[in-house]
Amino acid sequence: GTYMNSDDRYKSEVPPGQSDDRWLTSVRQAGLLDQRWQSRIDYSKASDVDYMKDLETSSLTAQRRTSLLQMGSLAYLGDDWLVTLDVEQYQSLADDINDVYKKLPQLTVQNRGDGTPFELQPILLSQYSNFGADENVVTGERLYSEGGVAFPMNWSYGFLKPTVKYRQLNYELSDAIVYTDNSPSTGSEMASLDSGLYFDRDFSFAGETLLQTLEPRLYYLYSSYENQDDQPDFDSAELTFSYNQLFRETRFSGHDRIDDANRISAGVSTQFIDTSTGHKLLGANLGQIFYLSDRKVRLAPNAPTLDESSSEIAGDLSFTPNDRLSLRTDLVYDPHAGNVDTGNFLAGYTDDNGTIFNVGYSYNRAQQFYALQAETKQVTTSAFVPLTTNWRLFGAINYSIIDNNAIEEMVGVEYENCCWIIRLLHLRYYDNDTTGFFPDYSDPDLEQEHTTQAQFVLKGMGGFGSRITNILEDMIRGYREREY
Repeated sequence: GTYMNSDDRYKSEVPPGQSDDRWLTSVRQAGLLDQRWQSRIDYSKASDVDYMKDLETSSLTAQRRTSLLQMGSLAYLGDDWLVTLDVEQYQSLADDINDVYKKLPQLTVQNRGDGTPFELQPILLSQYSNFGADENVVTGERLYSEGGVAFPMNWSYGFLKPTVKYRQLNYELSDAIVYTDNSPSTGSEMASLDSGLYFDRDFSFAGETLLQTLEPRLYYLYSSYENQDDQPDFDSAELTFSYNQLFRETRFSGHDRIDDANRISAGVSTQFIDTSTGHKLLGANLGQIFYLSDRKVRLAPNAPTLDESSSEIAGDLSFTPNDRLSLRTDLVYDPHAGNVDTGNFLAGYTDDNGTIFNVGYSYNRAQQFYALQAETKQVTTSAFVPLTTNWRLFGAINYSIIDNNAIEEMVGVEYENCCWIIRLLHLRYYDNDTTGFFPDYSDPDLEQEHTTQAQFVLKGMGGFGSRITNILEDMIRGYREREY
């Protein structure tokens, strides 16, 4: 695209001597050769920081991106080994956000144990990463390695899996002004014991024969403490707590921290299955971590030690009584504060005529350590409704209960006949460029963006205006299944 001479942005935003052409380059590729080699490319580059907001044709979410991924990956799958070479960087689309680190390159080598029960399984992993950045920040090389063994044991009534390994982390830093050591290193031994039991029973309910399973699980994890305040944070974050977090070996993503641990996780899962169809009617998980020592390793050196004796209680529940209706909820409850930290509920309905109804609720309690993360309570609804054989109406809304205001609103209509489809859509939303990342949606001076769009599709030949299709996929859960 290009600016028109009458466009105010042509005069105000294009510096003298700079081209007024606007463009987006996007390349995506995935390949498999000889069942051994895998390749993947996901590269996007825009002419200017406002391109995605003004002209992007993929989705509403894409309009709000603060960066564009530029990555390539090549992997070799051997009988026992997996070797992966990655390069990754981002193009920043926000003037007030620094570029994230580039991985140029990252090489990972790991043993692919087959997990055969009652056989010793080797654990071998080594990952070299070279982190660069355009900003004046610390850069450098990181080598993460781990070695050990596991011995999985499976029976019809349960499983037991002991694991021992050693984890090592080494850096060679550049521009490390804030660090006293340019070559910090950390090593820590780790041991875990994962165990579970399987119970099941048949019973009758409403004339149907159902199978109920009950699966209690205990997981012990120990990892020694090493002070890591002199290590940078290139690509790590503390993982969001959920039921799955109970049985992970680390509370961090990335490899910039080797966390200390001495804890026991207890969880239980249950399922109700229709034996005649194999359909899972109901599934539920509930669990908690019990800490035997404080957790001292944090991402930020000034972050306080985590000294609670137990974690939040995490649980989730899914209910799908038939092919049309689905219900799902998850919850994280803090027993120490007596508060719900996060909660989500989603109900969906679909039928053979293409009707879709969704309603959801999400809650996030304000985080005390991250002062900028405010409490949120939001309700989302969406629908796609056939009115006649040819006409369909659709819409969605994301409403903030705390701010008493709609954050996103979308409404549209579709007409379809034997040969073509036309869609009209009106969208109203807040732009991150004007609201910031923690906006006050109750502020009457906060302006919303308005767009009206059209899409025309010749069946079997494609069309123009693909942005509408992707906005519907983003805002109406289940629309993708209808389209494809």
